[in-house]
Amino acid sequence: MSVTAERDTPSRSLRDALALFAQPKTAMMLVLGFTAGLPFLLYFSALSVWLERSEVDTAIIGFFSWFGLSYSFKFLWAPLVDRFNPPGLTGIFGRRRAWIFVAQIGLAMAMIGVGFSDPTQNLSVTALFAFLIAFCSATQDIGIDAWRIEAADDDDEQASLAAAYQYGYKVGMVISGGVALVIAGIASFQVAYWAMAGTMALAALVFAVWDRKSGMQAAAAAGVMLLSIGLASAFGAFASISGGAGWLHGGLKLAEYALYCVAGGAALGFAWFIFKALMDQPEGTSFSASGLVLGIGFAAACFAGVALLAIGFGLGLPRLASLLGFAPDRGDIAKIAVYVAGTPLILCTIAIPLIRRFSKDSPHLQNPAYGAFVDFFWRHGWAALLILIFVSTYRLSDIVMGIMAKPAYSAMGYTPADIGIVSGTYGPWIVFVGVALAGLSALKLGLRVSLIIGAIVSVLGNVIFAWLVSQSADSLFPLFVAVTADNIAGGYAGTIFIAFMSSFVNRSFAGTQYAIFSSVWSLGPKLIAGTSGVMVASFSAGDEATLGGYSTFFLVAAGFGLPAIFLSFLTAMMKPDREVPPAAVARPGPAE
Repeated sequence: MSVTAERDTPSRSLRDALALFAQPKTAMMLVLGFTAGLPFLLYFSALSVWLERSEVDTAIIGFFSWFGLSYSFKFLWAPLVDRFNPPGLTGIFGRRRAWIFVAQIGLAMAMIGVGFSDPTQNLSVTALFAFLIAFCSATQDIGIDAWRIEAADDDDEQASLAAAYQYGYKVGMVISGGVALVIAGIASFQVAYWAMAGTMALAALVFAVWDRKSGMQAAAAAGVMLLSIGLASAFGAFASISGGAGWLHGGLKLAEYALYCVAGGAALGFAWFIFKALMDQPEGTSFSASGLVLGIGFAAACFAGVALLAIGFGLGLPRLASLLGFAPDRGDIAKIAVYVAGTPLILCTIAIPLIRRFSKDSPHLQNPAYGAFVDFFWRHGWAALLILIFVSTYRLSDIVMGIMAKPAYSAMGYTPADIGIVSGTYGPWIVFVGVALAGLSALKLGLRVSLIIGAIVSVLGNVIFAWLVSQSADSLFPLFVAVTADNIAGGYAGTIFIAFMSSFVNRSFAGTQYAIFSSVWSLGPKLIAGTSGVMVASFSAGDEATLGGYSTFFLVAAGFGLPAIFLSFLTAMMKPDREVPPAAVARPGPAE
């Protein structure tokens, strides 16, 4: 379906628009968003604090961010998730939910593994489990994206589901980026990662029973518990910088303790509703203890197989480079990243004329291995190239800028506590404003207009960072302004972008085609973002980064978003010119 194929029905009232967010499947997207957002900071951002305290070299800490490329290459194993039924679990949950459950088991195991590792003794073991967190999270995303696309009845509902997903995602980030560090400060980083593993297991349990009697009540109780913990940590953080005395400090501490009491009550309610849900056997399922054991064994086998492949790659690549005499410097790495980022578009340009020659009944269009790729280019032709360019540039400025944001704060003179409070605790919550505005904008103005707005506010949100580095660090006000603008813009643009990409997907290949889009939009920007440090250095006077260098860098990063603004006006040219061919394999229903 084209993004421009909007119905001529009257616009929804505000009440009707809000009613979409009360549907059970929308509520379930909150839980799935949470399980997707929880791992995001655990393989790099939160881990980087532990690595820094372990006196790991800063350059090596930066390399951990490349594990995020798992999200960019997930299209390689997305066909497996789209077509293969996990043994044991498919009869219990259906294919989509079975794969999500498998990924969640892997995530819990990887988090436990990081907790048992020690960066000061064997950094490679920590790196292995950090990679497995990223890989399992990317696999979970494939299943969640497909489930969301198939569950939506129309494009408007895609927007509400995307908004719910973003809300849950940000709560997950608050827990892993804020609460996890609080636990690490009180106990240890090992305990923090074990706590996150337990949280992931809890969320997996909620997802497993959400469609049973009392399942939604259990999900609601879990949501209240997690939200209360997140808010309590935020109030506690603000109380710690309020001076330690006075009515403001007392009020913040009172709110913190009250929220922890709410979380405790919600935990008791969750235990009760989970017990009731587990006692219920929904119709249409074939639950058995043997099937569950088989499914968990399958998940463990997949986890071990990926781990062995990662170990082989990690040991073999350096040896191969040594044999070839290849020792690139920073400039070479930057050039290679740019070349690799542009390679997919070059390959697509070559493939489109060949694919367009296929007839409508060609078996290539239904092939379970590569049919999703062929189908997209067969339907859209050269417009597919325009779509991919648009997809790869829409969030480019945000991703490139984001890598250097916290180093810029530090260079200005802000302390880690200042940065943590404003960026780590306040920032994720203010994103919700942008997410809410995006959901309402898509329903009231339509997806096409909202896309244009999103592209513009993304650029403006980045320009403000060039202003920020010229301000004094004596006050937190400039940092609050920049973080507020950036997070509202990012929440708005990110939500609209998810709905946009979902509208192009052929539901017969939901997981794989969405993985293609998400891989394209993240691969190039992430590779280019890895060169952001080189850019700052080149814009600075001398060998070290300067505030002037950061200012120029932020303006250049904002400029990367200008093509997206132009292309957002051309979405009418991105509709397919051929009908969707009949699928050889029936797609799974929303319940799966």
